[in-house]
Amino acid sequence: MRRLLAIAAAAVVLCGFSAPAHAVNQYTTIGNVPKPAACNNSGIMPAGGWLANKSCGYVMGTAIAGTQFDVHTTTANNFHFGRWRAGDGSNFCAFLVPGALDTSHSTSVASSCSDDTSERLSHRRTFGRDFDAAPHTGNGAIIVPINPSACTGYYNYFVDSNYASGSLHDPVGFALPAAGGYRYATNDLGAAMIRVDALGQTIWLFVARSCIAAQLPSGLNNEND
Repeated sequence: MRRLLAIAAAAVVLCGFSAPAHAVNQYTTIGNVPKPAACNNSGIMPAGGWLANKSCGYVMGTAIAGTQFDVHTTTANNFHFGRWRAGDGSNFCAFLVPGALDTSHSTSVASSCSDDTSERLSHRRTFGRDFDAAPHTGNGAIIVPINPSACTGYYNYFVDSNYASGSLHDPVGFALPAAGGYRYATNDLGAAMIRVDALGQTIWLFVARSCIAAQLPSGLNNEND
């Protein structure tokens, strides 16, 4: 009898370890997304909604229209936290702006973004360094010259939820203007986030940091928040 009870207990433990993660809804992303008024923005995001480190936080990329986003939680101001899945297989956890999803259809998938990841992501040194200004200030405050013939813009850089490295992907498809507003560099110094005026909008995008490194001032800010 004891042996049978031990086997039964072991089976319960094994079943517990093999239990799947709870399900969340996956949606397709759309383009021409209104910028979030809750963050004092106006205008349209033509390529898709911004991905950020928190509601009204730092832009970390763009959820290109036609890709997938797994919604884990939704904030009071309708930002969605979850996993963005790029067309090239890159994927990472982030917050997506409101109105960036086609909610007419969803697919059930396993959850894959934790509360710990959300908390870690809320601190800017998790994903970036050499910011233009102290925490909660700036927003592309350092204007840098750009050589459009040597620099290409990309909507995305991060490829996983370590945010430690990445690769430039999703080219913007338009020539960059002669200047842009620098925001931060990725932790591996592979890319820099800048804002430019293009397509009748203010667009946030990545360029290779080497494109603008010589134009950056010394003493960039590395305080965490």
